[in-house]
Parts: sequence; C-alpha cells; structure tokens
Amino acid sequence: MTRHLAIFVGDAIEKIFRGEKVVEGRFSESRIIPFASVMRGDEIYLKQSGGPVLGRVSVDNVLYFEGLDGATIGKLRREYQQEMVVDDTFWRTHGKAHYATLIFLKCPRRFAVPLVIKKKDRRSWQILGPLP
Repeated sequence: MTRHLAIFVGDAIEKIFRGEKVVEGRFSESRIIPFASVMRGDEIYLKQSGGPVLGRVSVDNVLYFEGLDGATIGKLRREYQQEMVVDDTFWRTHGKAHYATLIFLKCPRRFAVPLVIKKKDRRSWQILGPLP
C-alpha cells in the first residue's frame, strides 16, 4: 500500500469529508500520475491548495482510461459526474484529456490538527511512498 498527496481547490475536501464526493477524477492530456500509480487500499492525504493537509481517505477502487475522445469523456461524465461532484467548467477544462483516473473513495478521516507540508512545486499529485 502506498501513500499519496493530492492537492484540491475549492470545497472538494469538505465534500469528501461529508460523503458527497465519493469519486475523485484526475484527467490529463499526458500520462502523468496518478495514472497507473494508485491502487485499491492506498491512502490519499488531502491537501488544500496553498494550505495544510486536512485529512486522508482510503482508496476503494480505481479505474484507468487512456486514448480518451469526446464520446468517451461524455460517457464518463454521464456515469460519474454526480459521484465526482463537479460542474460544467470541469468538463470544459478537461475536454481534451487523453487519460483519466477515477478513484473511488472510502473512510474519509479529518485530522484533529492539520499537517503543514511545505510544497513549492505545482504538481497536483505526489507519491509519498509505501505505508509502514
């Protein structure tokens, strides 16, 4: 099992804690993490963009898609938009994606004291390493 650090904007982390957002979707034009690097049983640490790590969530399942086109993205939108809790802007922004990682989340846990991680790069996902 591996630990990951995922950066979120807006109120996505709060939606995860409330159980509204149960699927995290990461779409990209190139083959970058988390594509092919997240597995069932992994843990994702939830970091607010420009802020602290607020908690963690476990990975229940993962689906990977490559070679995406407009029709496939439309199908993913119809199938998972509600569980991802994203709006039309998300789909417009990612309309040219070739890769998608859909991560099914379970057991979100908020930290009593947020963790401060000094992060200076713009990556929205990092692999922290295996769980001890």
